[in-house]
Amino acid sequence: MPGFESQHHDILIELADRIRDIEDPDAIAYAAAALLGRRLGVSRAGYGAIDKQAETIRIERDWNAPGVDSLAGLLHFRDYGSYIDDLKAGRTVVVANAEQDSRTAATAPSLAAISARSFVNMPVTEQGGFVALLFLNHADPRDWSDEELALIREVAERTRNAVARREAEQALRKNEARLRFLDTLGVATARAADADAVMAVTTRMLGEQLGGSDCAYADMEADEDMFNIRGDWHATHAPSIVGRYSLASFGGLAVASLKSGHPLVIDDANLLGEDGARAFVDIGIQATICMPFLKEGRLTALMAIHNSTPRRWTADELGLLREVTERSWAHIERVRAEAALRESEARLRLAVEGAQIGTWDWDLKTMLGTWSARTCEILGVERGDAVTVEDRIRTIHPGDRARVLDEVRRSVLAGEEFSTEYRVVRPDGDVRWIASRGVVQRDEGGKAIRTAGIVRDVTKRREAQEGLKALNATLEHQIAERTAERDRMWRLSGDLMLVVGRRREIRAVNPALGTLLGYAPDEVLGQRFDRFLHPEESHGLAEAIRAAATAPLRDLVARLRAKDGSWRRFAWTAAPGDGEAYVIGRDVTEEVSRREELERAQEALRQSQKMESLGQLTGGVAHDFNNLLTPIIGSLDLLRRSETASEREQRLIGAALESAERARTLVQRLLAFARRQPLQPGPVDLAALIHGMSDLIASTSGPQINLSVDVAEDLPPALADANQLEMAILNLSVNARDAMPQGGRLTLSASAVELEPGHRSELASGRYVRLTVADSGEGMSEETRARAVEPFFSTKGIGKGTGLGLSMVHGLVSQLNGAMLLSSRPGLGTVVELLLPVAGSPVATRSKPTAESLSEAAGIVLLIDDEAAVRTATGELLRDLGYQVIEKENGREALAYLAEHSVDFLVTDHLMPGMQGTDLARIVSERNPDVKILIVSGYADLESISPDLPRLAKPFRQDELAASLAGLG
Repeated sequence: MPGFESQHHDILIELADRIRDIEDPDAIAYAAAALLGRRLGVSRAGYGAIDKQAETIRIERDWNAPGVDSLAGLLHFRDYGSYIDDLKAGRTVVVANAEQDSRTAATAPSLAAISARSFVNMPVTEQGGFVALLFLNHADPRDWSDEELALIREVAERTRNAVARREAEQALRKNEARLRFLDTLGVATARAADADAVMAVTTRMLGEQLGGSDCAYADMEADEDMFNIRGDWHATHAPSIVGRYSLASFGGLAVASLKSGHPLVIDDANLLGEDGARAFVDIGIQATICMPFLKEGRLTALMAIHNSTPRRWTADELGLLREVTERSWAHIERVRAEAALRESEARLRLAVEGAQIGTWDWDLKTMLGTWSARTCEILGVERGDAVTVEDRIRTIHPGDRARVLDEVRRSVLAGEEFSTEYRVVRPDGDVRWIASRGVVQRDEGGKAIRTAGIVRDVTKRREAQEGLKALNATLEHQIAERTAERDRMWRLSGDLMLVVGRRREIRAVNPALGTLLGYAPDEVLGQRFDRFLHPEESHGLAEAIRAAATAPLRDLVARLRAKDGSWRRFAWTAAPGDGEAYVIGRDVTEEVSRREELERAQEALRQSQKMESLGQLTGGVAHDFNNLLTPIIGSLDLLRRSETASEREQRLIGAALESAERARTLVQRLLAFARRQPLQPGPVDLAALIHGMSDLIASTSGPQINLSVDVAEDLPPALADANQLEMAILNLSVNARDAMPQGGRLTLSASAVELEPGHRSELASGRYVRLTVADSGEGMSEETRARAVEPFFSTKGIGKGTGLGLSMVHGLVSQLNGAMLLSSRPGLGTVVELLLPVAGSPVATRSKPTAESLSEAAGIVLLIDDEAAVRTATGELLRDLGYQVIEKENGREALAYLAEHSVDFLVTDHLMPGMQGTDLARIVSERNPDVKILIVSGYADLESISPDLPRLAKPFRQDELAASLAGLG
């Protein structure tokens, strides 16, 4: 192509200039796509990153020519048809005309719909792997030249290099920041005096680093059912959570995860359900990462970072918490051991100090005794002349009293020397340990007459002994722990540990095999490791583990088959040994499941927000559209009544009025979807309503449709708007008819139903009226059913439906505090259930204005509306009815007029600048109670109108206006 080589060079230079200083990898990808799209004059250009495991392409942002929609988002390999295999193999896919290319002929209409009749998909590979995709779409057929393809390939490779470089720089910065933080934390905790100080520094710095609302450290109590948070760091807006808590109250998920040594990761506590959600929410926690510490297989401590709002935790945050926790626990264990050693040494020093001895003697005849001064000092009592039995017993600790008295009694009876140690309680409450030795003196007849002995305060020795015992136990435990650490980890780890030989045979496996996969060791020993791998991942993981005999392997996820035939996901790490690979697999099945559940919940939230935004938009549009339709329908209605119009003019007016009424109906559906429809809910006899509509539905459906009605006896009245409910039933019946082009069965049924808590409708438990419209038609796919209530979504084709039928019904039922349930499967028909509240009062009959009252149109009407066109059209309708009309633009002008004149009627718009219609009505009612008032509203502002004020909805015809005025009484 002449000159293209120079243009090629210029584009690459411009690309280098544009992306040189861009830090964001996604911004680099967009800049490259935009440059290529503009220079080659295509409809769309974009760059996507590949997730090979999930088989997805993530497009953060694409460039689009004017009028072309974006494809940004998450795309799946399955969307690319058969040529995805070419892309995976690194082959460029070039399509000049989708309709003529065998690979795309079947999907040509959908490709045309997204401006991609021709396209280039250029894969970017690294080390033989599919890592990125640069794509160009064009709305018309196009022959792609070799020069263009060469340019696209060059741009793709340079873009990938720039993106990879920026991602690597970002990862390096994150790692450097993590190391700086860990160094700073190490320096800070090194100055801490004790374990509590270590944890205070750690929780504060970790909480500030991760930006949580609270960071806490807890010790588990001996029974592992309670944990104690002695201190925590919390943000200024968050409360402290210091206290004792039951581990079981946080649900089985927390107990199982933490006691097995796995971190507990919760992004949104509300998604846990009743099992544990309330315990988190009650203490102000919506998201948490909780890292357990196991000692000898027992849960002994916890460290957690919490957030007061839902938060998706990243792998970097989880990794930092894990590393900080491991370092902190090691530091705390060392600090505690050093403190225990110092305490023991102090006790030993006290134990070797000289002991002072007291004496005592006891006359067994008089049962009185004496204590030496040192004995009294030890017991904390004043020295007296004689000691009674009560005095002696009172000093013995209640816990030792029975034992000591029994030993003394047996010694006296046997006449033997006795020696014992026991506790005494001093008058000031201080408890001391004493060692007492005594001998028994007998008379000539061998009868015991006296005992005498010595007493020493051995409190310090006992304490020293206990300390020494604890120290020895600690030292022995530390020595044993270091000796058995590897064996203990092998036996007690909740992770799967394997030793795999050069030929991929399993040489050893730890006991976690049975817990995780259900096998006995002899069922796997000697077997090839890849025998248990999922067929899709067998070759890749087996080769990776074999390579791990010489180099480490980290964080490769693959599935293993359990004994029951199920598949469990494991995250694998491996390290080389002597011709072997030491392999560790962490079960991440539940973690992956939770992540998938979270993604589904987030998608549901996005859908809800989208529907809410559409509701707000349609509600506002409908309000403005009503103001436009009011003068149109009013004027056409007057012209239709004119006796001077020719037959042709009457046909034209009738056609225009019919179109305006269709627009009015469309607005009503929009308002129903937006839940801003002006409803007049009251008790409705649903049985009478359905039977009254059956002839209309039968005639509308045609002879090919078999209509059946099944209404339960003693059906309670439903709380609904009868007119809007009729429209909803008619809409559902028409949809059912359209779903059965070859004929079928349409069933209308109604019954009372009692909803239990947790019903799929998410309604409160209680009694409801269920209205069901069921057909035997074509049914819906899952994708169609998921979008069925979206406004303007229709499968009927252009001109065959507005796409507002189901959305109107959904909005109406929601506005009535009910629910709509939709069930459908392709080929099996559709069932729509409307659940309506039961009315609290019986159905009442309503009277309508008589013809005589409508003909008595006379009096002065003060008309207020800030829209000139609406005011003019409404005034003409009133004058044509026979009223004298005074027009004013706002409430201030109306009050000024009423101050000097009297009127019979006040007809006012509701939403106006300055004073609203309801405010004007209140003032006029107070000043002129004889004036009859009618509020005219455009629907969207009805919530602020008092229910007892008569009102008329825009747009309206002359007979509706006349009936509203006549109904004022």
